[in-house]
Amino acid sequence: MRVILVIIDGIGDEYISQLGGTPLEYASKNFATLNRMADEGMCGIMHPVAPGIPPSSDIGHLSIFGYDIKKEYPGRGYFEALGVGIKLKEGEVAFRTNLATVNQKERHLIVIDRRAGRISGDHAAKLYEILNDAIKKEGLPAEIRHTLEHRGVLVLKGQELLGAVTDTDPHELGEPVLRAEPWQGLPEDMQKPAQKTAEIINRITELSYRVLDRSDINLERKKKNMPPANIILIRGGGIAKKIEPFSEKWGFRPAFVAAGALYKGVARALGMDEIHVEGATGTPTTNLEGKVEGCLKALDAGYDFVFLHIKAADNLSHDKKPREKAEFIMRIDKALRPLADLEDTLVVVTGDHSTSSIRGRHIGLPVPILFWAPKIRRDEVNIFNEISVASGALGVISGRDVMPLVLDITD
Repeated sequence: MRVILVIIDGIGDEYISQLGGTPLEYASKNFATLNRMADEGMCGIMHPVAPGIPPSSDIGHLSIFGYDIKKEYPGRGYFEALGVGIKLKEGEVAFRTNLATVNQKERHLIVIDRRAGRISGDHAAKLYEILNDAIKKEGLPAEIRHTLEHRGVLVLKGQELLGAVTDTDPHELGEPVLRAEPWQGLPEDMQKPAQKTAEIINRITELSYRVLDRSDINLERKKKNMPPANIILIRGGGIAKKIEPFSEKWGFRPAFVAAGALYKGVARALGMDEIHVEGATGTPTTNLEGKVEGCLKALDAGYDFVFLHIKAADNLSHDKKPREKAEFIMRIDKALRPLADLEDTLVVVTGDHSTSSIRGRHIGLPVPILFWAPKIRRDEVNIFNEISVASGALGVISGRDVMPLVLDITD
């Protein structure tokens, strides 16, 4: 049997009073495809890592793919770099970056918007170019590149560097931009490279505010009462590390369909081949039907495991837009329709974590999971949402249980 694994980023949520449930509960009243699959398959709830732990997306994905986070996790920045085609050399360190909006208050830069109003890709790309030129002029051993919307990746070059430094992103609004510091409790031989890395990051952070705040793009944004993207926030250091290929670990020939740099990077790090889809953007306007069609083309091309990532539900949660999240999930249900007619194929639908549309961040509540195939054990669940699936035949599982179940069901 072949396999399609659909991961809807941030699918789980909290109770939203105006919806009378979670966005997924609200949307599931109108599902045709996912409710049919639930009725014809078996369901359960899944903790991607462990109960109460709100994982980052890369950790959630790696866990679902069956990798040991404690031993095989290289750090998020490594995946971000791979996702935009940067292959780190030995000793190079990469970090995820956000364009953000800050106001200066005395000696502090206070974060007003961590994503600069989800600045458009064209404006963001230009600002990253401006900052990259400034980094070169300052002679700093680094390169910064735009990925998607407000996001980017920072690569530090040279020797004696280490990703074990704290974030400059406070992860909360109204808080000051932080200084990068070496992690506490590092062994003595790691303290010097971590300190060197932190110093470079702090210089780049200060430079970003000086350069970006007075750029023409941001001056124009201020005139239009749009949030200026006047600093970068840096987090999630990672270093190049060899990871066992997915094909060797599980015996499948894998491919992937994804838009965001992080998810491309995770898949590439595991040796999956990319299926390019025109119009796949990782935003609410992404080409969902095209992404599903890309999965079918991958199966026709001889791949027997296809990973499909869908991003925007998570974005809408972060932006505290639960109704828009529900509407987007309804679009996903319609787009997945062709998968329900496949033969000799196992379809797994789940999420990498829950994201609260109230708190605007990842939370530690479990996500629903669905296994569907033409011939598979069936339970009594016939609606796909966080509550209904809890009575399913799978019960409560963790992310690391997914691949062993996939192997067993596909024989």
